[in-house]
Amino acid sequence: MAELDEERELVAAVEALRAAEDRVAAALRVYLARDPLTGRPVHGRIGRSAQITGWGEQRVKETTTPGLAERRRAKRAGKEAGRA
Repeated sequence: MAELDEERELVAAVEALRAAEDRVAAALRVYLARDPLTGRPVHGRIGRSAQITGWGEQRVKETTTPGLAERRRAKRAGKEAGRA
């Protein structure tokens, strides 16, 4: 019985964590949005976001730009296929 309760608690905690990560990602997308006049990224915000979230700059970049994460995964998969 106690084990089942612990498992339910763990499942609930994971769901809450995923929801929180989704909210952080949405906030990061707004915080790191490009300048509307120049279209360029706002200087220094990626590093500051990494400090605030504790995620690391690459994770922040990939969170705000899903295409970047896809390209990096494809590149890694290509390199690994070449090694085999």
